[in-house]
Amino acid sequence: MMYRNTLRMSAACRWTRQLRSDILALNRGLCSSASLSKKEEKAEKKVFYNPQTEIRKESWNAPEDPYEPRHPIPKGEWRGALHQFSKKRGASVELISYLQRGIDFRPSALKKWWGGIQNDATSKDQTFKPDRVAALGFDLGAAHFIVHRGGRVRFKDAKEWVQQDEDGVYDLARHYRPGVFIEEIDARGTDLVYEGVESMMCVDSLYCDVLPEQLKYLKSLNVAGCPMVDDWCIDRLCGEYHNSLQHLDLSGCTRVTQYGIGALTRLRHLRSLNLHALDEVKNIKLLCLLLLDAFPHLEISGISYLGQATETVQQA
Repeated sequence: MMYRNTLRMSAACRWTRQLRSDILALNRGLCSSASLSKKEEKAEKKVFYNPQTEIRKESWNAPEDPYEPRHPIPKGEWRGALHQFSKKRGASVELISYLQRGIDFRPSALKKWWGGIQNDATSKDQTFKPDRVAALGFDLGAAHFIVHRGGRVRFKDAKEWVQQDEDGVYDLARHYRPGVFIEEIDARGTDLVYEGVESMMCVDSLYCDVLPEQLKYLKSLNVAGCPMVDDWCIDRLCGEYHNSLQHLDLSGCTRVTQYGIGALTRLRHLRSLNLHALDEVKNIKLLCLLLLDAFPHLEISGISYLGQATETVQQA
């Protein structure tokens, strides 16, 4: 009898322990889930927008707003008076590297800095003006552009050149006139840059459709002594006026290299070429021979190329 009671007591203890463990596990799960739900309720859900599906979603792992600061200043920290005007994003790498540079007050550095500012202003001033083309057309607009900067132009079937007088006044039409075409441009010594060369051409498809004919009668171009004319300008000219340009003067254009001279082979009707003061161009004499080979009737002046170039070819 006593043995049976002992077995019953042990079985009841085991059952009680198992039931207690199950209740504890259930209570733990309920407490943990309840606590998590309260935390989730207190936490602000981030909202992000997906432009592909155009559906507004809510998610706990939504990406952060790129315009919010990564490390905002705590409320207790000190803030300056200009803090309200500061950007949310941090400073760029370029700005930080620029601020870390020392200030160079040497005359050469100041001259370079001032030259860069002037070049930027010149490029901005010579950009394509749609209003000018709309009011004057390409030929008359190019005439105003060149004459206003100290150059001169000659129109087709005209003997006199149009240029500024002593008071800086010139006589050109202020409105579009059909049948007015430029035949020669003399821009020697002007501050012509690539943007200026491009402004005389069609860079807007809207105006190309309305006025497709642009400087189609241009036969002569003189850019001698223009300090900013380089290979890019020559390449643009050769690509635009390859069917009409016959006479070209590049004397004194020290920024032109062998690549710019090589681009002249695109001018199909080139008859005369002036390369004065371009002796420092690499392989200039061989380039002259190549131009003569492409255009047998071409007349190259301003440089002696036959003697030394022939010897170089024979040695090769």
